[in-house]
Amino acid sequence: MSVARPVCSGPPVNAYRMMKNFSIALSSTLAADAAPAPRDARPACLTSGFCTSGNEDSAQFGATLSNGQIGAAREEIKDWLRLCHTPGVPPAAVRRLLAAFGPPGAIFGASRGALSDVVPADVVRRLLARTSAELSTQIALTLEWAHRPGCTVVTLSETAYPRALLTLGDAPPILYCRGDVMLANRSGDDGERAVAVVGSRRASLQGRDNARHFSRALGDAGVAVVSGLAAGIDAAAHEGALETSGGTCAVIGTGADIVYPTRHRALAEQIAERGLMLSAFPVGTPPRPEHFPRRNRLIAALARCTVVIEATTHSGSLITARLAGELGRDVLAVPGSIHSPHSEGCHVLIRDGATLAASPDDVLEALGMTPPAPARPARDERKRQRRPLPSGEGDALPDLNRRIAQGCTDGNAPPLPGVHVRRTQASTDVSPAGPVDAPAGTTAVLKALGYDPVNADTLCERTGLGIAEVLAQLGTLELGGHVARLPGGRFSRLILAS
Repeated sequence: MSVARPVCSGPPVNAYRMMKNFSIALSSTLAADAAPAPRDARPACLTSGFCTSGNEDSAQFGATLSNGQIGAAREEIKDWLRLCHTPGVPPAAVRRLLAAFGPPGAIFGASRGALSDVVPADVVRRLLARTSAELSTQIALTLEWAHRPGCTVVTLSETAYPRALLTLGDAPPILYCRGDVMLANRSGDDGERAVAVVGSRRASLQGRDNARHFSRALGDAGVAVVSGLAAGIDAAAHEGALETSGGTCAVIGTGADIVYPTRHRALAEQIAERGLMLSAFPVGTPPRPEHFPRRNRLIAALARCTVVIEATTHSGSLITARLAGELGRDVLAVPGSIHSPHSEGCHVLIRDGATLAASPDDVLEALGMTPPAPARPARDERKRQRRPLPSGEGDALPDLNRRIAQGCTDGNAPPLPGVHVRRTQASTDVSPAGPVDAPAGTTAVLKALGYDPVNADTLCERTGLGIAEVLAQLGTLELGGHVARLPGGRFSRLILAS
């Protein structure tokens, strides 16, 4: 779903796509709200050698990388934090100062009069006042964190800063990173080889399987998978992409030193080792509800398109999809059962113009990439090869379960010996008006079934039960009207009226 960018003051944000120079990018973004500068004044970064010019391919956002260093140095971190977090200095004022003077070192080296030509005098007074105890503590905490292995502070003045975020008119000036800082830029200037995979925190097992499958296929094709480390679909997306060539980036709504939810600590460590953990919030920032829409906006901006896998109509994933549309990104949604509340949000997106994504190939097509030729059997086929269904005389499987495993769909076939099921009664039992409570001993399989058709092997994997036990439970559930048997040995959960 491509949505035109909203009309806003100043130049269009897509002007960033042609700009690789720090000063030009900031100046163009802030032209509308910057205070008029004296007629003979020129931004310090244009006269101090901070910015480069000439060949676009060699243009740098800043000079920090001239010695091979990635990330800001200690003194730079102090200056950036002082500029961005001094109480009473609003973000708009920070952007105007950066546009006029360049990096914070140049801002703090400017005269009070020069600063007052750009921002109000009371803002200048606060900015030049003695650093507060609270800010001093924040600076010390950040410096200690940045000294840890794999932890990096990346500022707007550096080449390592994700270029895709420059499509935002108010790109966060400081990012806190753990892991592969350059991962975001390897996906292209505008994230053309990055996909956001998001969805419900309370995802079904099938939804999580879909997220892993999509992310693994996209990652194997060299596409970076971006998500938010939340429970459910987000976590599954990261898991699917971890071992792939595309890698994964987790954008979080807390400080980079905090893992939320805490049960994802091990996953966060894996992402930091093999991918990228990224935060726009200062070190030590706890999770707060208002942070997550801001995080979602960064997720949408980092990716060329957003794929929603399972979402209710009130899901935060729909916020990410809306933000992606506002940024001119494509939105795709994976459809599901019409009976599943987890699929309602996806169906709303498709109804409103999102692209239906039935497989990872649909996402690759949206990226303008050719889907790779299959190099090995499908995952489910490999499972069937590894775990063949029991057959032959002496089997412990009841005849009914063998019939289920074979996916018999012949409606005229007579009942097997020893199984006395009246067809009219069975037909009545599988109607939506059947019993609500699952039979005793079948809860594990019913919970693992979800709403999408699956085979018995998949249920074995999800529940940890043996094939005989799974098929026995399926037989009981089918007779009780809780599941329907489909062609090919697959089963689907039925919605039962209360």
